[in-house]
Amino acid sequence: MKSLSRVGIRIQIALATAMLVAALAGVMSYVVGTRSAEDLTKQIGTGVSDVALQMADALDRTMWTHRGEVAVLSTLRTLRNLDDIDQVSALINRLQRELPIFTWIGVLDATGNVVAATGDILVGSNISARPVYQFGSKGMFIGDVHDAKLLAEKFPSPTGEPIQFVDIAVPLLNDAGDLNGVLATHLSWEWADSVRRNLFAGQGLHRNVDIFVISADGTILLAPDFDMTGQKLELDVHRETWQSHIGWEIARWPDGEEYLTGFAPAEGHLDYGGLGWSVLVRQPIEAALTPVNELREDILAVGLGLALLFSLIAWWGSGFIVGPLVKMANAAGQLKRGEIKSLPDVAGAREINILSNSLRSLVTKLTEKDTALGEMKHIAHHDPLTGLGNRLALDVYFEHAVAQANRQRSQIGVLVLDLDDFKQVNDRLGHAAGDEVLCEVARRLRRCIRGGDLVARTGGDEMAIVSHLGEGGIPEVRVLAERILNDVLMPFITGGNRVTINISIGIAVYPDHATRPDELLQQADQALYVAKSKGKHCYVIYGDEHSEHNSGSGI
Repeated sequence: MKSLSRVGIRIQIALATAMLVAALAGVMSYVVGTRSAEDLTKQIGTGVSDVALQMADALDRTMWTHRGEVAVLSTLRTLRNLDDIDQVSALINRLQRELPIFTWIGVLDATGNVVAATGDILVGSNISARPVYQFGSKGMFIGDVHDAKLLAEKFPSPTGEPIQFVDIAVPLLNDAGDLNGVLATHLSWEWADSVRRNLFAGQGLHRNVDIFVISADGTILLAPDFDMTGQKLELDVHRETWQSHIGWEIARWPDGEEYLTGFAPAEGHLDYGGLGWSVLVRQPIEAALTPVNELREDILAVGLGLALLFSLIAWWGSGFIVGPLVKMANAAGQLKRGEIKSLPDVAGAREINILSNSLRSLVTKLTEKDTALGEMKHIAHHDPLTGLGNRLALDVYFEHAVAQANRQRSQIGVLVLDLDDFKQVNDRLGHAAGDEVLCEVARRLRRCIRGGDLVARTGGDEMAIVSHLGEGGIPEVRVLAERILNDVLMPFITGGNRVTINISIGIAVYPDHATRPDELLQQADQALYVAKSKGKHCYVIYGDEHSEHNSGSGI
């Protein structure tokens, strides 16, 4: 009976040990998993919204570029006066060869008759009833995406899908300033899909990530599945939200599935006001949160494996470990309650020492995983090349900086910086040299600011500084700008080459100019454009119209 009793106790101890370790692994899995799930979900959501923003910016820049090309072409005397139709035809056909995105270019006379066109398509036809003439004869006209009508038979689609166009038209005014005709162009909407594919290739996006372009009325203009094109998109997210804000949400789509959905509006570029498009990027929840689930599974797998090992050790050494095991169990409870940060080293038999050390090792590994998550958060907030903060870090820092300024009733200087002619460094010396220059500029900017201020890289060669100003206010931010100009102007040595970089700076001050971070950045950007227009290596303060040589003129 005693022997059976001893065997029963050993089994009970083994089971108790296994349950203890499994519970510890479960608690740590829950704690670490819950914390990591929230952080990783925010990081992944921010990532898909960044992709949406990049796609929206690419669409706006492309439309702005081709709008400018059509506007410049309309100023040519040959087109304005229509004196030589053969020369007009040769000119627009050459433009189409150079820029195939223009599927069709036509020149209309004052009554809407097509007098010249690429490939002579529709020459002699009267299209005065079409929007390109009705609106293009009155001013610059940019039409939203639409199906081909007159040109459908002329440009059959190889896939059988309807061809879609974006229209750009401008009036042709003769030397007397009277309407002499209209320059009408059709841009193939296929360029938008090319932008999407290039973005996928450049970002290395997962195949489960989908990009959509939505019109102002909610119609799908571009989708991975053509059957969705032309349909109205209805989500459980208000349309006003994804048409006017940059962000992300977990949304249920018409197929009944939930997706991590990032969105950004295409608000135009420079003087191009946009067509009210929005870009949505979605990823299935299961795929988006795979890292979180894998982390939880790893923690549980390690914990369960150790539970099995420790139960065997406890069974063999039960006679020596009953007392120490109670002590370890109590310590595990304290660890669970957060009263201690690590398990104590319990002395005893060899098996007890192994068990104690293994549990301590488990807690250390779990703590290291938690630390690794903190490092991932650091990576998400910093630029990998220069080590500066990124746009996400800038947004987070702004919240704390504004709160501190309000408490101390102080000011904040926001500086937006752009390297002048940096592309020439990449073209002449290569991207590796360009990266070295960017890193050196980052080091010099860090030297120029004070502790507690932030330098962030917001684009390729664009950076931003948020600086707490003392009692000096605007004069203090001028001193900072002068220091940056002088420090950055010092020559760089990269790969045996001597490089000199100029920098332009736009400045806005909180709360003198605005109280919202996005408005401050926008005002600093406007000041930057003025600094760029004044020449290289200067700064401009928003609203400052009477400044010294280096500051340029105000806006």
